[in-house]
Amino acid sequence: MLKMRQVKRGVVLTTLIILLAFASLAQAADVDFPFGTVKLKLSPSEDPFPGFGDYYTTIDRGMKSALWNPASLGKLKLSEAYFGLATAAGGYNVDRTAKITEPSGTFEVGAGSGGNSYMNYALFYRYPAQIDSGLATKEVEVKSNLNYSTDVSGNDFSAAQKVNDWLTIGFASYNPVEGDLDLAGNFPVTGRMAMNMYGKNMGQLQINNQGHLFYEFKFGGVTTTYESGPVWPGFLSQEATIPFINMSELRNDLNVQAPYVGTVAAHHDKFYAGLNVLPVSANAVIDNDVRTAVSAAAADQYLWTPNFDPNNQTDINNWVTDPNKYGTQAGYAGKLLDIPQGELVADTKYRGYYNGSTARLDLGMMYDVNDWCTVGLDLENLNGASLNMKGNGLASYLTYRDINTQEANNIFNPGDSSPWKIFSDSWVTTFEAGGQNLYLEPEKNYPLPKRVRFGFCLKRPFLIAIDYEANQNPIVIPGSTEADNLAISDLALLRIGLETQVFAFPWVLRGGTTLAFKPTVTTGDTKAQDSINKAFKYGVLPLKLDLGTTINFWSYLFDNSLGVSALPLLSILQVDTTNADLSKMAYYSFGLTKDAWQVHYLLQADPLASAAAYNQKPSPPTGSKQFELSDVKYLQTLAVTYRF
Repeated sequence: MLKMRQVKRGVVLTTLIILLAFASLAQAADVDFPFGTVKLKLSPSEDPFPGFGDYYTTIDRGMKSALWNPASLGKLKLSEAYFGLATAAGGYNVDRTAKITEPSGTFEVGAGSGGNSYMNYALFYRYPAQIDSGLATKEVEVKSNLNYSTDVSGNDFSAAQKVNDWLTIGFASYNPVEGDLDLAGNFPVTGRMAMNMYGKNMGQLQINNQGHLFYEFKFGGVTTTYESGPVWPGFLSQEATIPFINMSELRNDLNVQAPYVGTVAAHHDKFYAGLNVLPVSANAVIDNDVRTAVSAAAADQYLWTPNFDPNNQTDINNWVTDPNKYGTQAGYAGKLLDIPQGELVADTKYRGYYNGSTARLDLGMMYDVNDWCTVGLDLENLNGASLNMKGNGLASYLTYRDINTQEANNIFNPGDSSPWKIFSDSWVTTFEAGGQNLYLEPEKNYPLPKRVRFGFCLKRPFLIAIDYEANQNPIVIPGSTEADNLAISDLALLRIGLETQVFAFPWVLRGGTTLAFKPTVTTGDTKAQDSINKAFKYGVLPLKLDLGTTINFWSYLFDNSLGVSALPLLSILQVDTTNADLSKMAYYSFGLTKDAWQVHYLLQADPLASAAAYNQKPSPPTGSKQFELSDVKYLQTLAVTYRF
């Protein structure tokens, strides 16, 4: 029984240390950290069909539409060159306040035969000077500071060249998408243990509910029980406080590159075919380190034990009959808790480097049924490419100093004033912390989106294009537990674009939308399932809306458009960083075309930078601040196309 209790105490105390070491790491999503930097780098966006809604398998725009259907490049009439220059919204400072509930509980001490004794503990996310006596925890506010910035990762260039009447080749550069997350800071975790002795049984030592001490002396088969009067309150209620500091350094960087796309397209009569070759590579750096140390300013802590010789009946009797001994501090010996001030007691590491590369092949076809009808087909990622990220230098573990539990049963033994060295000099390594697995897989596989698109285009009496897209890869969104993972499959989209001239005026109106059909959804989270069902109440969900117009003034073509889209969220879930609409959630554009030249300007809202700028905005002396149009920050792209 004694050994079993020692094991249980060891497990509980070890868990406490694990929680202390893992507290700031586990709470990172809620607490952030006092200091942090988040950087997002995006490539320039394009708007090849202003106001028309999206890309289509049957509408050609040279290299701008080749990524959607490489066969469209075969319809190029003139060679072309394109250059896009982008600017970003910049950086902003964000102050954030989070609320965290401090935990508390109990663990077993003593090895009495007549009952078990329990010591209470609490973990405070505060410094000792901010904590009152006792174990009353609360929901604390943790302020954190974050510097956020959106930047562009470079400029885009593309060119297409007609080799002869039936063959066209093209090349386009694309810039990487990068994300950097760096968090660092010191996080206080103050551990406190408290013991209330009333009604406790600890071997030969017992305390009744009135605070009287009973001690059993056994000799020669005879047991003699000694009883005192009400003992010193400082012995009946004891507590020890140990302040820890979690020093956290978390650095995580992700870079996904699709540096270029090479396209070759050919046609015979009314049939067009094309092939894209798109290399994709990615690397991720994970470098997280959380170290836990006992504060160098930690004060000496004592537990009090009755100061009499447990093997001397005379000394026992003198102690229990003298109020100046059992009823005052003078009758007790202080047992020092030997804690390693300023020393590390735990270290959590979660680090490694992943990299992988692949190449995506797209096959596209178009056929002109007649002068006013075209059909198209595109097989995106025909070869089923996926990023197989291989890990190097992986390390994911928690190592901590073991707890000395051998003295725990005798912690309050009378006459024992020897120090209790809580942390031993031996270290224990585990691969789990706070119920979370620290394991880093040797390989991580991310399938690139695989899609089939087909559509048709009618040009009379007005232009209408309709595309149907079937996504063949499921999307898995992690839940709070593996059973709550959200799996989305059979995702299908319908794109509709319309263009018409206003009577005989040199004025063209355009509009377009993208609809998502209700997919097959499986999840153990009933709330998530209810949300999906509610969103697709009518079977479809609009994800994008575009409106635009073009006016012809004496061979000068002026066009402008605006739109809103939720497709970037879908691209992120699909790990689709090659999508030209990756960051276009709300946007406006205008352009000018004259002969062989086209100049186009695209203005798109940056929601993260806008939120950061609004947070930095000072509140007025009276009332609360209001979000205004001037608070919106933008990504801008200026592009020039020349055809020759």
